[in-house]
Amino acid sequence: MSELLDRLKHERGYVLPVHEAMDRVSPKLLLRYLDLSGYLLFDHEARALDLKTRYLVLVGITTAVRGDAEGIEWSGRRALENGASVHEVEEAMALAMLPAGVPAYEEAARAWRHVRDEGGLLKDL
Repeated sequence: MSELLDRLKHERGYVLPVHEAMDRVSPKLLLRYLDLSGYLLFDHEARALDLKTRYLVLVGITTAVRGDAEGIEWSGRRALENGASVHEVEEAMALAMLPAGVPAYEEAARAWRHVRDEGGLLKDL
């Protein structure tokens, strides 16, 4: 594991396969990606959208593009940690039905059910 991946694991607590792939292609690519994602998703700097809203938007986008279950779980959890209600997360997923269709919403609902019911992740919020 490279020094950059070690730092990422220490800071965020995880390393995704996409991070490892970018690091293999070019550590500079990974660094630029981390700078961008850090600014967009983790920066607490005051901007037009607060962190709660940014994560709710991400829930909707991840639903609409039929993103992976981890993306729904991760962005939904982050939205909750930043003040969103369970209902707000579920509404963000439902909004994606218009541009993406019911199958996209169904996939997101399955992933979210894991967080809400089976994962036990909501009990500590």
